[in-house]
Amino acid sequence: PDFFEGSVELSSERTRFQQTTVGATFCQAIKLELEVDACIINGATIKGGAQTYPDGLMSYAQLKKELPFPTKMVVVEMPRNVLKEAVRYSRTNVEEGSADETHPELEVARRGYLQTDFDWWKGGGSEGADDDMLHVALPRNLMGGFCKIKPLMDFGNDLKERGEYPDGDSFIKAIDIVVRFCCKERWVSLSKNATFSELDLNSDGVLDASEVKAAMEKWMGEEPPDFLVQAMIDAIDQDHNGTIDLEEFDQLMALVESRGGTKS
Repeated sequence: PDFFEGSVELSSERTRFQQTTVGATFCQAIKLELEVDACIINGATIKGGAQTYPDGLMSYAQLKKELPFPTKMVVVEMPRNVLKEAVRYSRTNVEEGSADETHPELEVARRGYLQTDFDWWKGGGSEGADDDMLHVALPRNLMGGFCKIKPLMDFGNDLKERGEYPDGDSFIKAIDIVVRFCCKERWVSLSKNATFSELDLNSDGVLDASEVKAAMEKWMGEEPPDFLVQAMIDAIDQDHNGTIDLEEFDQLMALVESRGGTKS
């Protein structure tokens, strides 16, 4: 997906020093997929410092290199001012014990440097009343003290006191969310070239793995790997029966249209 309309280069370089376009892209994908108000991930989550993508394209192998950790994303309701202060703190505070702590004159690398979604980065999300309550997607461990982002640690403690801290099983891996979002975008691309009935080669009313694979091969110009075919099915298979029916297909089209038909 091209959230930047081709105006900037997609890069993860210096993700512990600055907001990056790769960081914003991942956060924007997670935000849209989870239908939340904002998304943040810390710079250490992204491999960073090694990749630029001049053509704006990233392969699945490259995605796995950029998000190599099982980053556990949760959604919490958070006041806007807490999120604003967390972003500011993550980008200005020097983590205690860091080698950079004794050299304040040097540019500081921060594991916790918060990457935000594109909307927040460009000001649309960060503007509003400080006491507005937002649904925010973020790595759960940031509220538990990882990277020592104090506003998030304080917020996490408040959630624990209220009995509202996300439990150990209520998470989705960041890479899984991004893959699911991208697969839905690929479905949109496929739908521009063929109707559901045209994709349903045996006219049985559902799309199975062989039919999805055939459609992808025609669109990609090469045979897709089985894991990618399965990811495409999983992205919109709401009843988890291993096939896509017309209702699931139409619901996807309606969802993408409702969120503005993200460019691919």
